[in-house]
Amino acid sequence: MNLTVSLWHFNFLDLILVFDSMADTYDSTTSQMKAIKDNSAVISEFINGDNENLDRTKKLRPRAASKHVFPRHDVIEALSKLQPSYKSEYIAGQKTNINTDSFKSALLNSIAKVNPSAATRSVNQIDGRTIDFVEMIFGAFLRDKNISIAIKSLLLRLQIPVIKIAMLDTKFFYNHKHPARNVLDEIAHIGIGVDDPEDTVLKTIDLIINQLLNSFDKNIISFHTSLKALNRLRKIEQGKLDENEQQTKKNILKEHARQSVLTALQYHVGKTALPKAMQNLILKQWSTLMFQTFIHYGKDSDQWNETTNLLSKMMAGIKRAECHEDLYLIRDMQNDIHLEVENMLRETKINKELIHNSANALRITIRKNIALSEKYLETKAVDDNLNMSRQNIIDPEKQALKLAKDKIENMPENIKPGNWFEVFISETQSIRRLKLSVILTDSAKLIFVDRMGIKVTEKDAVEFSKEIKYKQSQFLADHSIFNHALSNVIMSLSAQS
Repeated sequence: MNLTVSLWHFNFLDLILVFDSMADTYDSTTSQMKAIKDNSAVISEFINGDNENLDRTKKLRPRAASKHVFPRHDVIEALSKLQPSYKSEYIAGQKTNINTDSFKSALLNSIAKVNPSAATRSVNQIDGRTIDFVEMIFGAFLRDKNISIAIKSLLLRLQIPVIKIAMLDTKFFYNHKHPARNVLDEIAHIGIGVDDPEDTVLKTIDLIINQLLNSFDKNIISFHTSLKALNRLRKIEQGKLDENEQQTKKNILKEHARQSVLTALQYHVGKTALPKAMQNLILKQWSTLMFQTFIHYGKDSDQWNETTNLLSKMMAGIKRAECHEDLYLIRDMQNDIHLEVENMLRETKINKELIHNSANALRITIRKNIALSEKYLETKAVDDNLNMSRQNIIDPEKQALKLAKDKIENMPENIKPGNWFEVFISETQSIRRLKLSVILTDSAKLIFVDRMGIKVTEKDAVEFSKEIKYKQSQFLADHSIFNHALSNVIMSLSAQS
């Protein structure tokens, strides 16, 4: 049967080129929407534009039917019959992924089955342009780099239901709360972290879409039902993510605390041979206090500084004085330091008697060290400028902390916990869709987890900032995909007009 239809008058290739050239410029949905003074006028002008074969003062009504055009109900019925079986899969890398010719042929064949006598008719201008406009929105979905490939294929299955909605509801494009728009947004939101096409969440979404395709005729109840199912799925998946991510954060923080305590001990103790009486105090009790302090307050805190300062004083009291300035320092603190140490350790769960014994051992050790240091300095010539040179040495921990702060301050604003990214892993591994879970502020390390909250990789702040700059990795905007696509379509139409 030779069927003709004046359905796709618009040059889609031109629109695609306009979309591609403007995509980087119009990233923010909010700024796009504000840039258009009257979105409804642009949509109305495109959909309700004059029929080229009629006088320019005569508009073709949406439901008009004559021997030249298909009645609206025939188009809707044909779309309903086509709805459960028509599939259009997204193929990455194509210039355009909306196969209008294929869809046109499928629709014409479906209409012919509904009304075989309408062989020479065409779709009226308003219905045709409505279909065009919806197809343009789906084309914008496919060009949205924030949406994963697997999710794009699922979204394409909803083309026909959305076309029918747009034909049945003239306010669809202006209604931000319409369930059909919310269904599309929810699918993209749930799937933002999905990069495995065999992921169970994709299969669940696919089942929800199948139910929608099999049940939706003209009543939007089917969309409300699908939206409820998607909301339940999102809560379940978010619950899994939150639970696993919390455990991941705890494990990361504990391991980072252990490493930080070990680094501090190595710096302050160094190669000093600890007296046996001091080993339990320094290596067990004080390291426990430092660990708990790090967990509760972090490295960039007064509490942490207090523990490291006291550790430094303890080591000064234990080590032999190499100059008179060191000896004066030890004498000044000998009466108080063991009491300060004991008071701080009492904040832990360590046995109070053990704490008292350790503090007393510290007091005795310092007194012995003072006597040894006095004898040493009496019999040996020393350089009293030695202490001055030591004071000029900068604590490497403080240097590292300052460097880490500078790295974090220079990161792009969108690099913050909770945001999703396509993350470069290595030359031999695929890019992953991951969530930035934790920023370790004292080391400038970024920790990324997958959609299940499991740690996948960590990045240095400077390294990741460079990856973002050179587009090895990229930020994923978890926005309303419908508003974003609609804005791009309107902006493109405005630019062409």
